[in-house]
Amino acid sequence: MAGTHPGYSRPVVTTYLLPVTTAVALFPLVALVIMIPAAVVSYRRRGRAGGRTAVVFYAFVFYLLAIAMQTVVPLPDGSAYCSAPSYASSPQLRPFYFVEVVAQRAHGHWGPLALLHNPAVWTTALNVVMLAPLGIFLRYANRMRFLPAVLIGFGVSLFFELTQLTGLWFVYPCPYRLFSVDDMILNTAGAAAGWLLAGPLMRILPELDHERDRRRFAAKVTVTRRLFALVTDLAAFTVLLAFVFGLLTLFGESLEHRRTLIVILGLVWFVLVPTLTGSTFGKRAMLLRVRRVSGRRAGPVSLAVRNTILLSPLWLLWLLLGLDWNLRAHPEQLLVPIGLLVAVLVVVVWSPLAVLLDAEHRAPYERLTGTVNTAIVPAERSEPEPKEPVGSSA
Repeated sequence: MAGTHPGYSRPVVTTYLLPVTTAVALFPLVALVIMIPAAVVSYRRRGRAGGRTAVVFYAFVFYLLAIAMQTVVPLPDGSAYCSAPSYASSPQLRPFYFVEVVAQRAHGHWGPLALLHNPAVWTTALNVVMLAPLGIFLRYANRMRFLPAVLIGFGVSLFFELTQLTGLWFVYPCPYRLFSVDDMILNTAGAAAGWLLAGPLMRILPELDHERDRRRFAAKVTVTRRLFALVTDLAAFTVLLAFVFGLLTLFGESLEHRRTLIVILGLVWFVLVPTLTGSTFGKRAMLLRVRRVSGRRAGPVSLAVRNTILLSPLWLLWLLLGLDWNLRAHPEQLLVPIGLLVAVLVVVVWSPLAVLLDAEHRAPYERLTGTVNTAIVPAERSEPEPKEPVGSSA
């Protein structure tokens, strides 16, 4: 998997650094894409999305991205590179052929200094080291046993080698990196070595105790948790709209009344569903529920007012963009941008500050509607289900 080849004239250092710099450039986008799913899993497993576990998880994501880029980068010029046979045209299927290659490059010199200058030794060592962090992570963060961890290491290595053999899964008409059985052997050995190394490392690394986090944070309704729930709702609602409009277009239906349809779907999503279940899709994903301060279920009127205010920057912006401006004939149109400014100040500025600084941690629209977010705390397996905390919005 690692190593240079005669198909490129780049210096060795550049060849090895390019995948890392590519991973650094792509990581923010990848983190943004997986942020919501990762938060959902994290809140449901341990009651929070931050902390040491999150740091370890995103470090592991960057590591996976870096080794994936090591597999495919640098990309060749497909038409020029595949026009003639290359070193990667035929897969290397001889197990332990790397021993012969190291011996050939050694030229009979086996001293420490000679080995340090032997490129085959470095390529072999890098293929071992490449999946060692995977073995460490599987044992440290997932408490996985040795054999499953080794099998996962083998599976990851096989996936990378097949990516190389198929020319980036047939993006290129020929393989441009060498498929090697030795790479799979060395990568799998690296994953096994990482699992073994994790044993002594776990004595000095901070413990990742999901149950302790869950007991401490599961009942807390933080600003971050509420924000993740809102973003999840907006993302899922956007997907729903795209799906519905796609179906209507597919069947030749007119989208002339799409604004009315959006309003109807919005009322179902943000009012009807939480009236019946206590939660929107996003809040349920983050284990949140909207209740009256008294503990009773919130009704449709209070939910409609609450979500109208909460989503006011979005629907006012939507209204603003759809206006056919004619201030001379309709000076009342100025109320829309003014209302948008007020909505941004209330929802984006005032509400977060109120939740953080107010003694009861309630936003202005919550005080107006007499509603509050409460946490849904799943019962532990060995214990009876605890009563739901009422009126907590810490």
